[in-house]
Amino acid sequence: MPKRRPTGPCRPVALLAALVATGAVTFTSGCARVGDERAATPAPTATASRTLTLPDTVLGLPPSTRPELTRVSRSSLKRLGAEVTDVTSSIEGAYAGSARNADAVVVSGVSGTVTDREGTLTRVLRPYPITTFRTVEYGRFDGEARCGRGRTGDKHYLTVCGWADPETAGVIAFISARRQLELNTEFFEIRDRLDGTTG
Repeated sequence: MPKRRPTGPCRPVALLAALVATGAVTFTSGCARVGDERAATPAPTATASRTLTLPDTVLGLPPSTRPELTRVSRSSLKRLGAEVTDVTSSIEGAYAGSARNADAVVVSGVSGTVTDREGTLTRVLRPYPITTFRTVEYGRFDGEARCGRGRTGDKHYLTVCGWADPETAGVIAFISARRQLELNTEFFEIRDRLDGTTG
């Protein structure tokens, strides 16, 4: 696994799930710089419609059916679905180890037509308990990506990254009991595995 992957117990995940589902924000948020603000790379000529698929593992973690994780992914997917038209695929899932202090990563995404990339990101990231999201380099497809970090009320760590381009949008959340370094590389790795055509 990448040396910077997050680790975290189940308890903060349950708290996160409850807050995201209700839209309540009772975390003590930490504003941390996650990547530099950079202009998006110009989009290439339009290609065939893209679709998203869930990988077998994420950062070496197996799929998880823990309700406190799947509630977060389904809630995020519902918000994403409201933003994308002509949907061609939708995914949501959670990944975590079996130990109580295992890492947790939650993913959700939709492919189709995204007409308002900035607005989509703002709306789908708003329920997460983070006050500041920074723009990070996107890559191809004229997209936009943002990441933000915060702390839970019991001092656990959270990093949330979202992306939107003309054909896909999604959110990836990392939950950890230990301090998280910048997770841009992990975010890009997971996003690119969800969408095999992304560069």
